Amino acid sequence: MVPKRYKILLVEDDRLDQMAFKRTVKEQDLPYDYTIAGSAAQAKETLGGQKFDLVFVDYLLGDGTAFDILDSVVNTPAVFTTGTGSEELAVKAMKSGASDYLIKDPARNYLKVMPEIVKNAIRHKKQEDELKKYHEKLVELVKDRTEQLAEEKELLAVTLSSMGDAVVAVDADNRIMLLNKAAEQLTGWRFEEVRGRSIDEIIKFINDQGRQSVASPIDRVLESRKIESGKEHDILVARLGRECPVSATAAPIRKNDGTMTGIVMVFRDVSQQREIDRMKSDFISSVSHELRTPLTSIKAYAETMLYDENMPEETKKEFLQIINEESDRLTILINGILEISRIESGTIEIIRRPVNVSAVAARAVADLEHLAGKKNITLQSDISGNLPELLGDENKIHSLVTNLINNAIKFTPEGGRIMVSVKFASDELIIKVADNGMGIPKEDLPKIFGRFYRVHRPGKQIQGTGLGLAIVKEVVLRHDGRIDVESENDKGSTFTVYLPVASPLPVKAAGEK
Repeated sequence: MVPKRYKILLVEDDRLDQMAFKRTVKEQDLPYDYTIAGSAAQAKETLGGQKFDLVFVDYLLGDGTAFDILDSVVNTPAVFTTGTGSEELAVKAMKSGASDYLIKDPARNYLKVMPEIVKNAIRHKKQEDELKKYHEKLVELVKDRTEQLAEEKELLAVTLSSMGDAVVAVDADNRIMLLNKAAEQLTGWRFEEVRGRSIDEIIKFINDQGRQSVASPIDRVLESRKIESGKEHDILVARLGRECPVSATAAPIRKNDGTMTGIVMVFRDVSQQREIDRMKSDFISSVSHELRTPLTSIKAYAETMLYDENMPEETKKEFLQIINEESDRLTILINGILEISRIESGTIEIIRRPVNVSAVAARAVADLEHLAGKKNITLQSDISGNLPELLGDENKIHSLVTNLINNAIKFTPEGGRIMVSVKFASDELIIKVADNGMGIPKEDLPKIFGRFYRVHRPGKQIQGTGLGLAIVKEVVLRHDGRIDVESENDKGSTFTVYLPVASPLPVKAAGEK
């Protein structure tokens, strides 16, 4: 895809800076169509006849300053540059409309960040324009709906009933005038049952942490007569005591003369968002523990070796083995964090080449045999030979198999069994990892591939980051495959990955070209 070209105006009276700018654009092959103005007067004339995506303007010019130029820059981001800047000058520039501020240096290294500055300034301007349009549209919509409320109750009711957010409206006496379908679902009440009843009889709010009753946004609007929002840990207690974490905002309903005739509250179920917050909190706690434990061991054994000059060679070798294993543990953890970071940012890259999946799986099994041996777990494999090759990313496939086996080892008690198999059927390579470990509760199965998710096991919680299965799923999807899970609590789990082979490539014999 051809990158978008940006039209840049450089206002600079120093010829060396002009030449450095040109050189930077050429050397980095930047997509800029630039115009250079050597004075304030020339810049004003240029701005009067042309439209630019961004303006770079030096503070001191032969016939004025950057502030003379900023007055002529209309609806265009401007970057302020100076070699004699101060915090006061920077603040003044930003208040005058500059979108960014750069300090020049003698080596002109400030030009190295120019591409990022340009991109950010233009993106910020685009976002501002979109936000302005959105606000204008929102203000207009609110104004229209407010003016029509008295005359178009039926139309409003139809509109509200189709909204995804829950809406409840009460009159000045706190009696329910409206309850849309989403609100019926969250509260457990039908509108016909509660019309005219006090809102306090229908729902209440409690705090998630202290479990004590708290004022609802409607209660706060009654006191303040202005828009009020719920608190971070609010829980709505609905019919039959059913609880639901919600995010709520309430606003007064007013006549044209300003008289408040009622209150409308919009609220939504935020159970998923709070669960994500909890998982992220658990993730930070787990990562801290997972990092601290091996680091503590490495430091302890290293210090012992440093200060014990008479340590037997056999003991030294044992300590070094432990340090090596703990380092491997840290590497796995950090690689997992980096991998999920790439997934989150959308920068994960699949390099497709012919892959011998049988060999990859066998290598993963061999790599983890020592880890299984530590728990006296029997790690077996049934990997067919001469399977067709997969056009995929070998490193990602290895990560997939490694994560599944490592997960099985983690959740299989001492003396358990794990079987890894690779087969080919119906144009698919089938990788299966089965164990007879703890298993997964039925209610947790739909969530286990979520990032940071860890099954809550009271009394036997296993440390981990909740990243392994998220990485596995992402790799499977990037290879156009699918993954199934069969599990029973305390009886084990079986993860089966299906990777389609569109055009089977026969495995080559050793040494064959």
